[in-house]
Amino acid sequence: MKRNGFTPLEKTFLTGFTLIELIVVVVLIGIIAGFAIPNYDKAIRKAHERDMSTQMMALHAANMIYRANAGKYWDTATVPETALSVINSTLGINIISNDGTTYSYTSNVGGTTFTATARWGAYTIQIDQNPISGTNPSCATGNCLTL
Repeated sequence: MKRNGFTPLEKTFLTGFTLIELIVVVVLIGIIAGFAIPNYDKAIRKAHERDMSTQMMALHAANMIYRANAGKYWDTATVPETALSVINSTLGINIISNDGTTYSYTSNVGGTTFTATARWGAYTIQIDQNPISGTNPSCATGNCLTL
């Protein structure tokens, strides 16, 4: 039995999307991706910076406890310590290197001052013996977001 000039079997081959509808969908997906990808990259960078800042504050706090017990900051005699396992075991903390983030710690002879640095790509965050504030930790290099 024919309806509207087609049998039911013939009509099933005529249903589907037109080329214009498919092009519109592809263009809309492209526009959405154009906005989403830069925001995703910014979110990843911001997460790394926040992680580095948090790790630096943990290192600062651990070094304050070390100073309270030993009477001085951990003394590396101006030789930078870059082995995260040594930093963690000496200060009794557990800093984790995420996605290639590197850490270093340096103090002067006698352990009266220290500087700790976290690096990820073009970004560097530093912290020193001064109290934690809006400028400690600080963004040393790179176009860092607001810490």
